[in-house]
Amino acid sequence: MASKVPRGKQAFELERAQLDAEQAVFFDRVSSGPRGRVPINLRAWMHNMPFAKAVEPFGLYVSETAPISKREKEITVLVNARCWNATFEWEMHRRHGLRVGLTDAQIEAIGKGQDPGFEDRGEACTWRLAHHLHADKRVPDDFYQTVLAEFGHKWVSDRIGLIGLYTMIAFTLNFYDVEPPAPEQATHS
Repeated sequence: MASKVPRGKQAFELERAQLDAEQAVFFDRVSSGPRGRVPINLRAWMHNMPFAKAVEPFGLYVSETAPISKREKEITVLVNARCWNATFEWEMHRRHGLRVGLTDAQIEAIGKGQDPGFEDRGEACTWRLAHHLHADKRVPDDFYQTVLAEFGHKWVSDRIGLIGLYTMIAFTLNFYDVEPPAPEQATHS
């Protein structure tokens, strides 16, 4: 009988000494950049360097430099995590959401797929966009018109990109069955 392949982070995590030259250059560049670390998803994707090199700049843009508030980013990621039952992503970003001022009640509503009642128009639209795309696979016509009239295509594409990135991350972490981090390990995913 073949030995069982490990799941979780141990399935893909490489020690620094195990990295080949291309992986080491990538690891050093990413960890010395704006993130200050190599996120867990990139550590998994480093086993396919052409893929990692292609998605890393996109991920950096939508997660770090796109003009989306920190609260809106966490709202988006929480909707994603709920949709895909991504426990690592949910727990990590529940903590981040609390740090940026989301309330327990708002996070609980997101977890139930209910309107969290955001008073800020950008936050409310961000939640509705992510919610509709996941729940309905499209947005209602009236909301489509509202979003474009208020924010334009640029605002929408940044948020759709963030939704897409965190969907890939959720799928990756769900594939490997990565356990949620312990409280002292909670950094960015």
